[in-house]
Amino acid sequence: MPLNHICIHAHFYQPPRENPWLGEVEKEVSAAPFHDWNQRITRECYAANALARVFKDGKICKIVSNYEKISFNFGPTLLSWMERDEPETYKAIIESDKKSVSKRSGHGNAIAQVYNHSIMPLNSERDMETQIVWGITDFEHRFGRMPEGIWFAETAVDRHSLAVASKHGIKFTILAPAQAKSFRPLADGSEWTEANGNIDTTCPYLYRLDDGSSITIFFYDGALAHSVAFDGSLFDGEALGKTFLSKAVNCEKSGRLVHIATDGESFGHHHRFGEMALAYAVKTVEESDEVKLTNYGEYLAEFSPVTEVEIQSESSWSCAHGFERWKSDCGCSTGARDGWTQEWRAPLRTAFENLKEKLDLVFETNLSPLLKSPWDARNGYVKVKLETGKESVKRFIGLHAKRELSVKETTAVLKLMEMQTEAMKMFTSCGWFFADISGLESTQIMKYAAKAIDIAEAFGAANLEEEMLTELEKAKSNTDKNKSGADIYISKVRPLRLGRNRIIARTVMLNSLELEKDSLKVFGHDIDIFQKWIDKRGDTMLALGRVRVSCLTTMEENEFEYCLLHFGGHDFNCSIQPVDERRSFDELKEELVTAFRKDSVPGMIEEVKKYFPGGFLTFEALFDDDRKKVMELLVGKPLEQVSDAYRHLFEKNRKLMNYFLDIGVPVPEEFKVAARYVFEKRVSSLFLDINSEKDHEVLKRNLEYAKKWGIRLGLGKTKANLSAYLLKRLDEKCCQEDENCAEAMVNSAMLLKEHKISIDSWEIENNLYPFYLAYHDSTDKDYQLAVSQKGFRLLFQLFNFYI
Repeated sequence: MPLNHICIHAHFYQPPRENPWLGEVEKEVSAAPFHDWNQRITRECYAANALARVFKDGKICKIVSNYEKISFNFGPTLLSWMERDEPETYKAIIESDKKSVSKRSGHGNAIAQVYNHSIMPLNSERDMETQIVWGITDFEHRFGRMPEGIWFAETAVDRHSLAVASKHGIKFTILAPAQAKSFRPLADGSEWTEANGNIDTTCPYLYRLDDGSSITIFFYDGALAHSVAFDGSLFDGEALGKTFLSKAVNCEKSGRLVHIATDGESFGHHHRFGEMALAYAVKTVEESDEVKLTNYGEYLAEFSPVTEVEIQSESSWSCAHGFERWKSDCGCSTGARDGWTQEWRAPLRTAFENLKEKLDLVFETNLSPLLKSPWDARNGYVKVKLETGKESVKRFIGLHAKRELSVKETTAVLKLMEMQTEAMKMFTSCGWFFADISGLESTQIMKYAAKAIDIAEAFGAANLEEEMLTELEKAKSNTDKNKSGADIYISKVRPLRLGRNRIIARTVMLNSLELEKDSLKVFGHDIDIFQKWIDKRGDTMLALGRVRVSCLTTMEENEFEYCLLHFGGHDFNCSIQPVDERRSFDELKEELVTAFRKDSVPGMIEEVKKYFPGGFLTFEALFDDDRKKVMELLVGKPLEQVSDAYRHLFEKNRKLMNYFLDIGVPVPEEFKVAARYVFEKRVSSLFLDINSEKDHEVLKRNLEYAKKWGIRLGLGKTKANLSAYLLKRLDEKCCQEDENCAEAMVNSAMLLKEHKISIDSWEIENNLYPFYLAYHDSTDKDYQLAVSQKGFRLLFQLFNFYI
């Protein structure tokens, strides 16, 4: 008798957060202590699920990849960011799928996703096609195989979107049970039974399409999925595993599938330690010989549908009203307060749909003379985005151009393809999902609209922004009744349009302070300062130059000239404009240097305005990370003076203050301030060299001094140094079979324990785990190393491994 099966599907997705003019995610303060929310969620969820802890008696006994065990999909735009910014996690996900292919009879755990997470039935027919083609192509590029299944954003489907997926070779998708309308046995002539929200989720269903083809639909267990996402089932992984087992074992028929689908972020981000609960639930299932853990592709290869289904004409998993959440005030929202409405949704969608129609016309009109089929070319453009570089562009143009194109024409093709890329991003579902148009998600999709408009205007399109703003004016915010989508666009989106000039300005400012080279890659551009002149008068600096900027995406190359006035501190004023061919750089330099040396600030500013009438970009044009870099440089010398003063005060009065303590008189608070500064400077400079043998003694001595003086030290930098020190010891010393490596690490760990210093030991545990495995396996290549160093066993105990 066939076993019953269990499958857990996780939908991992975050909306793209990049500034579309830069291609980079800017610092998000709300994500602290991480740089941005992508980084934070990666650590809490995506990386955590690649390295999930399994405990025994409260100790780590295994570190496992949940991706090797569960069915999953990742948003393509999220994987694109991850490949660039979190490569180790990205690699772990890809490798886990490869392992699952070998374990699951050739059927990998990963499935594809429609590319931009837009609501497919609300897309135009062309966009629907592109979203599926891009999703499949992206998957093939990353995972090295054709996807068997695909995830639709919000599980929103209709007959046409399923037909497009089937047409491109997709075998199955996953929907919510409420999306089933009726079903019947595949035998001809059987009557349809209305589902009425109640359908057997333990078997697959065949969905017939108009052209005679079909696609399989799996309807997940809604109650069980809800308990995982919202009702606290992840508080107890063992109990969750037993719930799965109970449902599977007690199925009335054999060969059935108990399965759920939920947001992957539930496992670690929405629910802390959810990845551990998932790992334990999987462990509980795998230890049973009554069921088999599987994925959808493997199950479908063994059990074909014997029942067919019809679905609701408009349906999704997160809106009881079909697709209304993404176009009207249907009552479904997240984060709404009393009295709020989502009436803003309709004008936002209307504004974007009207804009998209005009952008499509610009696209087709300009590319029809150059390309065999602009829309077929758009379907193929995703390969250029995945395989970046001139060769990829050459292949793309060679495949789709009507004739050999000039450099200018090639750039035009690429720019219009990028316009379409931004235009499709406008419809990312998150923009309508939440409670107010002022939210980050709605503002983000307005950025894509603005970027698309910028490109279209370069091809002669007029009044696009004005027409869009007229519609956005109708989209009223709940947070401020006097503000509309138009106000939000003007205040939050328009300023970002500095784009290329902002990139040049930040490069020039950092270059003038010798923080960056003359040539570099930054924000998707090659920047080359090929002419420059710097003159200084006291604290004032004049920097002139010419810079060549090449966009790596569109191959567009332009030259600009700049003038930077730095009046000391953070008072930067940078003007930028295209190179004026009517005068040479030497002529420009002669005029402005002469004015600069007259030592008249107002006169100099007026002179600059004659040559650069476009105004100034100031210190505010720098990005947060760059501002920090500049400020650290600017305050470096003053801080050295403060440091010397504190150190002198401390050393001169140390004996006297010790005597205060000896006779029981409190040390004056003013002196404690100096002492704290000195102690913190000393300890923050430690553990930068993995060969140092004295750092432990110095740290211990200064901690004891601080305790004696009643001073609470800030150890943030020291903790970071200690974590890095321990990691380097493992990676660079232990792997070289350094006899004293483990023992030196023990000294550090014991010091932490003795002084109750808590560090983030997650990466240390990850890197220590291979030695832990080797310690228990005499066949492991590192077995002798692990058992020969007496410190390793103690290290395992100190870092909470089960011994």
